[in-house]
Amino acid sequence: MTPTPNRRMRLRTIALTLTATAMIAAGAALEWWWLLGIGVWTMIVAFLTELIYRP
Repeated sequence: MTPTPNRRMRLRTIALTLTATAMIAAGAALEWWWLLGIGVWTMIVAFLTELIYRP
């Protein structure tokens, strides 16, 4: 069974959001500002992807 393009994009958005959440939490816990910043930008990319590619 092949996933539809909408489903693939939804899974990418979920993966980006989970990755961003993990990076933000780790960056805040370890006080690594660069990791926190990358996590925030990843979250922004996830939300913009959801906004642009919403079916």
